[in-house]
Amino acid sequence: MKKKLKRLVGCVGLASLPFITGPAYALTSGAGEATLSLQSSWGSGYCANVSITNNGDANITSWTVELDLKSAAVNNLWNGTLDGSTVTPSGNGTISPNSSASFGFCASVTDGVVTPEIVSLSVEGGGDTGDDNGGSTGDDNGGSTGDDNGGSTGDDNGGNTGGDNGGSTTDTEYDPIETGCSGYATRFWDCCKPHCGWKENVPTGLNALQSCSVSNSPLTDFSTQSACSGGSAYTCFSMIPFKVNDNLSYGYAATSSGDVCGRCYQLQFTGESHNSSGDPGSAALKGKTMIVQAINIGYDVSGGQFDILVPGGGVGAFNACSAQWGISSSELGSQYGGLLAACKQEIGWNASLDEYKSCLVKRCNSVFGSRNLTEMQQGCLWYANWFEAADNPALKYKEVACPSELSSNSGMDRGSLDDISNACGN
Repeated sequence: MKKKLKRLVGCVGLASLPFITGPAYALTSGAGEATLSLQSSWGSGYCANVSITNNGDANITSWTVELDLKSAAVNNLWNGTLDGSTVTPSGNGTISPNSSASFGFCASVTDGVVTPEIVSLSVEGGGDTGDDNGGSTGDDNGGSTGDDNGGSTGDDNGGNTGGDNGGSTTDTEYDPIETGCSGYATRFWDCCKPHCGWKENVPTGLNALQSCSVSNSPLTDFSTQSACSGGSAYTCFSMIPFKVNDNLSYGYAATSSGDVCGRCYQLQFTGESHNSSGDPGSAALKGKTMIVQAINIGYDVSGGQFDILVPGGGVGAFNACSAQWGISSSELGSQYGGLLAACKQEIGWNASLDEYKSCLVKRCNSVFGSRNLTEMQQGCLWYANWFEAADNPALKYKEVACPSELSSNSGMDRGSLDDISNACGN
């Protein structure tokens, strides 16, 4: 049975609160619940995520979300198909009970940034456990503050713990790691097709990661050669990291070799740097948690190392970014370390955290903002703000179930394999 509910969802104008992130408002229809959360915003646009959750006891077989974008125009959308103001699934629209699907989009504005709204949700199936009188729910406790450096802040309220027993989870708060493995995080974005983008590199029953064209359009041929090997397949812009709340972010990473595609890891930062004693960014990052999904391997990545995909993080051994973005290699900063390493070379190795962050923000805006590479700009600003411009921070880690936001975006869900490991060395 098809169920549809139209209702105007309350919103907060971004003119007075320019940086709003995290879950904000939900709309229910039958067993379906759609939640829109702004991931980031800036003077001329924003990026948002919409999650559709099945609260029923049977599969939702299809769904449709209608948006009110105000004066904005969508310039990029992933995991969905946009027709006017209506979004439908780009593939299979089935959502199993207690699971979620999601899509994301970025939009540019001409008349000041105004929060987008979900004005209707239609679902088919899902059983009869949903509330047909659903409306909007808001979280009044999630504070938002403006950051003069152009970063985004968010909602202080997480959800509940993520499970370790396989599958995907929509929870947004994770128990501290008391025991676990020791490791560290580095950063890169080389624009190459990731290792997990080839079907032969993923386990049987697991979808390969979709790659994108030079213009960031999804490719359907998984055999397309990497741009780093003379082909035309690149990393999709949707692989940028993003903030969930002040203490939690999601993203993607390269790890060491092995059966890693689609595995997720909880990273808990210790406040120290792996190799830069006294790094102020690593100290500021202490206590924060990040969940990353492995989509790539690096032959120069060691066990316990998580090379997080961060635009402007350095191209490393390969560089397809100059060709894709029309950017000289010198503008991308140091080959290893990227824009932050260039900032440290510019202002010295003993500058304050504010000085490093300010320099990094300026470079993010200059390299990406000036070219309308909106998602790349926001991923870069995430590194300057939420990640505190930390330089190779040390961490504790363990493998966990993947959040649905990561697995639905990548298309890789290892839940059916039920093979979470407690071993160190990733």
